[in-house]
Amino acid sequence: MRDFAPMVGQVFAFHKHGKLQELFHTPIWIPWSCVHCVHAQSHSTSLAVQETVLSMGRPLIVGGYEKYAAFINDHRELQLVHLQWIDYTSTVRVRTLTLKHLDSLIKASANLALCRHYLCLIDIGLPLVDRDPGRPAGQCFLLPDFNTIHLYPGTTNDEQAVVFCYFGSGIPLQAGDPGSPITLAGPFCPRRALLQAIQQGHDDLGLSFRVGFELEFSAVQTGPNPKHEVHASSGLRAIESFMLPILSAVVQRLDAVGVPIEQFHCEGSENAYELVTGHLPPLQAVDALITAKETTRRTCRENDVRLTFNPAPPEINGLHTNLSVESRNQPVEEVEEHFLAGVIEHVEALCAFAMPRPESYARTVAGQWCAGRYVSWGTENREGPIRKRAPGLWEMRLPDASAQMYLFVTGVLIAGMDGIRRKTKLTIRDCQGEFEHFSYQGCERAVDADAGEVDVAMLTDQERAELGVTRELPRTPDEAFRALLEDELLMGGIGKDLLRTYVTIQELYNEKLAEAGPEGSPERKAWLTARI
Repeated sequence: MRDFAPMVGQVFAFHKHGKLQELFHTPIWIPWSCVHCVHAQSHSTSLAVQETVLSMGRPLIVGGYEKYAAFINDHRELQLVHLQWIDYTSTVRVRTLTLKHLDSLIKASANLALCRHYLCLIDIGLPLVDRDPGRPAGQCFLLPDFNTIHLYPGTTNDEQAVVFCYFGSGIPLQAGDPGSPITLAGPFCPRRALLQAIQQGHDDLGLSFRVGFELEFSAVQTGPNPKHEVHASSGLRAIESFMLPILSAVVQRLDAVGVPIEQFHCEGSENAYELVTGHLPPLQAVDALITAKETTRRTCRENDVRLTFNPAPPEINGLHTNLSVESRNQPVEEVEEHFLAGVIEHVEALCAFAMPRPESYARTVAGQWCAGRYVSWGTENREGPIRKRAPGLWEMRLPDASAQMYLFVTGVLIAGMDGIRRKTKLTIRDCQGEFEHFSYQGCERAVDADAGEVDVAMLTDQERAELGVTRELPRTPDEAFRALLEDELLMGGIGKDLLRTYVTIQELYNEKLAEAGPEGSPERKAWLTARI
């Protein structure tokens, strides 16, 4: 039985003279206006295949076959290639192909075929069976982005490689002629959504972006003879006790596959650490984050260290996202306010991507240097959802490691670009420590007026009103999901069917989490730890 099928498509194909021609429409599970057109010339050496994604009349180029050919030529020992994709619950899924089989697919202008449910699983469960009886029928396909090919981190030889993939579905248009136009639809792929947002910013507004992450996690020794030191934030003895050689190995493994790491250190919670990735273009940055997260987990496991990314106390681990914007058309100072204003307008909906678990909202309690309680922003203010670091550079403090980061970054870009298009004005002032004295729950408190330490939750109602701070962050995932479904910009910009499906899957995931035990119970924590 064949485990691959010809590249497929939906609705549109290129006419032989280059004109986009409507062919037919066949209902598929989540229709989206994203069509993938491939002009293939099957050749055993050149692998010259150009792939063009069409969305909203705009061509998006996906390539990398030349890089793939050079990579396998440089790594003669290569035997296995892991085709990875990230589903709606941020689970990393993989199909491991022999190099021989992958090369045969490429030469045949074919893609690996999968069942349609592989973006929507919860572990091995099929949560949508009762809502989509046709799910066992039909095909989806993994479309490798060969620009991402790299060696499997941590291997001692060159036998394994990794490629990130788009997830597409559709039906055949033409088959049998390897030189004919063939298409592949990608109607509900989070990675594809981010690619489109990046291209829109570049083509429509002359914008470019860079993203870096601060990956927080907790690590506990599980082997015999554990080493004990007092855990201190940025403490030397704490990092030396057992994590220094492990994190050094993580950095070396990541550096070897092109993932830049800037620093690591002990964090402020017990047994907590932070690994900071270098800034990259958004799509590469999220790919690198996934590689960094899984490499850190794997390296800790090899050294009898249990790793957890749980956002709930006592760890309260986050995943702060540093994002910068540049414009080729005007100084960044002329667009940064509008971009920030656009993001702030949609913060509640963005929480649906950034904080999909009930445990996530432990980080929205005031006074923790996490995400704060109110929708606000401040220059070098770490007690709020958005910290401004420099012109055109912000730290988005909402996400934790359960976030769907392709969709979160997509949402931020769409919201910010809408602010630039509409020249949205900031209605919330910079919360940077101008209140030297204020009261909170009957107690007088003081802050350094120059240090950016205002926690707006500790201001009076009048003081918050003076700053324009009137909205609170959601308190539960359900509030955030409701905000997302009511957000016309994000629903239109990413796709209604995609986001409705995303919310449904996340709600069902949280029901499974609730079945594991009440919040704070060891059973529930263990269930979540094994999956984040």
